[in-house]
Amino acid sequence: MQLTYPKAPSNGVQTLRPALQAALQTQGFGINRQFANATPGKISLSEAYRGYSLSLEDLNQGKGLKDAKIGDWHYLVFSDGVTIADAQLADVRGHVEFSSLNHGTMAAATVGALKLAEQSPQLQGKTVELRVLFVSAIHLVAIWLHADGEDVLIPIEPTPKELAVTQLYSEAALLALLKPAANQAKQRFDADTSGLLGS
Repeated sequence: MQLTYPKAPSNGVQTLRPALQAALQTQGFGINRQFANATPGKISLSEAYRGYSLSLEDLNQGKGLKDAKIGDWHYLVFSDGVTIADAQLADVRGHVEFSSLNHGTMAAATVGALKLAEQSPQLQGKTVELRVLFVSAIHLVAIWLHADGEDVLIPIEPTPKELAVTQLYSEAALLALLKPAANQAKQRFDADTSGLLGS
């Protein structure tokens, strides 16, 4: 399996550097130990890849990946070859700005999903573009391996295990699996009169 990446912002890495330096200096509450112990000189970044999202409305209307909205740029942050974070840049009026740094399980889970994909006979010899898909309303995060005529999705943490397990799914299989959860979530949102759900 060969990974390809979209053309990244030319100043993406320069934009991320100061944010990473500042985060390493604070080593504050909630930052994972590997990140807190990382040496600035040993930090490296993956190629940039894009985040995409589908809404509850999209799922309930039977829309699929071709309707996913393009989102932030993602970079995996490594220290000594170990994944320690997922850094994000947002497109703002034609240029990129630092968006967020995720120290949770997502970065390591992304690497785990890519290892799983590499071992899959289904993807042997194929060239795929790395993407990540979010359906925030039902807490789904999935690695999206996009190729002409074929899309493979691998749900990763923090996706709830009862929703989908970490394995390879076709677009149709995963969307069918998500439909009941999307329907339930939509009913909850529609029944909510407080206006607080989803905010």
